[in-house]
Parts: sequence; structure tokens; C-alpha cells
Amino acid sequence: MAVRPPPPAAYLCAILVSGAAAGEEIRIELWSGHPAARVESAALLAGGLRLTAPHGKLQTSQSEAPPPVSFEPGTRLDGHPIAGKLTLWADGDGISAVESVDLEEYVASVVSAEVPSTWPKAVLEAQAVAARTFAMAQKVAQGASARFHLRASVLDQVYAQGAAAAAAKEAARSTNGEVLTFGEAPIAAYFSASCGGRSEAAEEAFRLPAGATPYLAGAREDEGDPDRPWTARIPLREISAALRKARRILAPVSAVSVSERTTSGRAREIALGTSGGTRRIGASELRQILGYETLPSLLFEVNLEKDSAVFRGRGSGHGVGLCQWGARGRALHGDGYRAILAHYYPGAEIRRMY
Repeated sequence: MAVRPPPPAAYLCAILVSGAAAGEEIRIELWSGHPAARVESAALLAGGLRLTAPHGKLQTSQSEAPPPVSFEPGTRLDGHPIAGKLTLWADGDGISAVESVDLEEYVASVVSAEVPSTWPKAVLEAQAVAARTFAMAQKVAQGASARFHLRASVLDQVYAQGAAAAAAKEAARSTNGEVLTFGEAPIAAYFSASCGGRSEAAEEAFRLPAGATPYLAGAREDEGDPDRPWTARIPLREISAALRKARRILAPVSAVSVSERTTSGRAREIALGTSGGTRRIGASELRQILGYETLPSLLFEVNLEKDSAVFRGRGSGHGVGLCQWGARGRALHGDGYRAILAHYYPGAEIRRMY
């Protein structure tokens, strides 16, 4: 899941004051920057419609179309089914795709993508409440007129296009409209796959002001979460190439070490040895540059072995808020979804929006 800073509380309070209703719509950016898109539906000719966006203008093979271009529910985009309304925008010389869906359908889809349907019901319900809370907070923070409110990847919440699993739909239905709140406002309900046995404080992970998120205090042992160890061996030349491509550090890297850690033991800052001296970079930024799959978390040690940096770590994700594997362990020991949420978001309350 993504590391957007939490929206200001004033924005979040507007959710409850304005009175969100059942049937709330949310807009999801499926992808952006694609050179072309093919849309198929019963209303289009066989083979569908292929669009490109040269010079920032949407075009078909026959004519230019003023952006954005919208299609009713039931289309297929590049072969994938789209349940909601589809809108295509010119995005530089590429195309961005946005789907508008009902909030509860979106929540079911996120749960289906984030949590195996075979896991205990309480985990899916806890995930549904967290996903709904995060989505509503982002919608208000981005604004009602924004092109999109969330992205369909780990940069926000993974959104599974197509039908959600039956267990995920039931989790959304049984928690319908429920959000986590603190001081009358929905919280920044972060979550990750595995905290590696120790959760992280949001203030440290995202460099927030002290006291900004008391419900995300972190740094607590989570016995329900297995260590989930991992190892990543990355040649120094690949690290150098990635940093150069990101225009972050141009000189070749000859050494890598952790120069600063958070209270939970996660890397906060990385020291990189170069021909021009030691350069420092935020650990989160380095993880983003090298890839979230390459470095699953920041709870790691790093050593030089020959011409490679070897990262040995635990967990997956930023470790803030709900830990999916830890929640599973708690559910197997009898905790319901409310108890699970109380553990990961201490001080937060569950309220129903509609």
C-alpha cells in the first residue's frame, strides 16, 4: 500500500458532516501513460475501438476525439472487463484510464485483491473497514471534481478488475458503510502485508509532526505475524544504474550501508559510497527507485559481498497500521474484526457513514 501523507483532519471531517450515502461513487486511475488503448463493448463494432494520444489529443484510426472519452459500464479495456463507467484522458503523449465505481463494489474488489478469500472472515472484514476508510479519506482530500481519487496499485490500494470473490463481497456487505474515526474524523487507515513482527509508527515512516496520528503509534511486537524473511542480492552496477536513471546520484556506487534507523528498527536513511564522497538518500526513496518487489520492506540489514549489496530483511510493505498476516494470526486465535482493528488502530472508533 502507498505512503501518501494522511489528509488534513478538516478535510476528513467533511465526510461525516456532508453525510456520505449508500451508492457513493469513487474514481480509480487504472493506469496512465500508455501509448494506446483498445475498448470493446456491445455498442462498438467488432474488434472494438483503438485510441492513441499523439500531442496530447485522443485519436481513433478515423478521427480526433475531444478528451475525455467515456464509455458506459460493461466494456473491456485491453481485454480486461470494466464493471463501472470508463473514462480515457490524454496524458501527455499517452493515455490514462479512469473507472468510476460504487464505493462498496470498490471495497469488495480491494478486499478480493488484498486478502485470500480462504482466510478467516474477520480478516476480510477488518480489511474492508480499513479500505473503505482510506478510500473515503482520499476522495475528500482529492476533491469531488478530481480526475481520480485513488490509483489501482500498491501506490494506493490494489484494485482487482473484474468480479470480486464471494467472501470479499460478504465482508463488504457485513461492514457496509463502516469507517474508522478518531476525534470525529475518519483516520488515515494504512495497512501492509506483513510488518515482520514489529509495526512502524506513521510519524516515523512518513515524517509527520509529533502527535499527528496517535492511532498509528506502531513499534509494537505483533506475535500473529510471521517474520517472513527475504533476501535481495543487487549488483552495485544495477544500483548505480537505477539511481542514475532516476537522476538522483550520477556517480557509480561502491558501498551501501544503513546510516539511520527508526524506533522499530527500519532503515530511515542510506549512506552510499561514491567517487565523490558519501551521499545520503532516504531509505523509502531508495526502495521506490529499486522497486517495491526488489526490497519488500525497510526492515533490513545490508552488507557488501563482492560486487553486490545483499539486503536481508523481514516483512512486506511499510509496516504501518493493519498487518494482514498479523490480523490472520489474531483471527485464528479468536479475535473478531473489531478487536483486530482496535489492536492496529488504538484509540480509533468504528462509525457507520450510511
